[in-house]
Amino acid sequence: MSTLAEVETVVRQFSTEELAELERFVRNARLTKAKGSGRSALDLPPLDLGRMLKPLGTREEWYDDMLGGRLCLPARSAARTSPRC
Repeated sequence: MSTLAEVETVVRQFSTEELAELERFVRNARLTKAKGSGRSALDLPPLDLGRMLKPLGTREEWYDDMLGGRLCLPARSAARTSPRC
């Protein structure tokens, strides 16, 4: 039996007891598959990212990184309300 149609044809011939056994088998197979290996990301040991991440720094350093060293000047006209960068 390699296709669903073949399985459906054979299952129609099962007795009540055989159908009950098949249901138990399918339920156990589904539970086993859902559990997988039983491992999750929570099972992993904590990671040390100290060498990968640089210190956060001050607010001014953040702004400097975001602006790429550009100087923000206040808007000169009344039409502009945000600083020019």
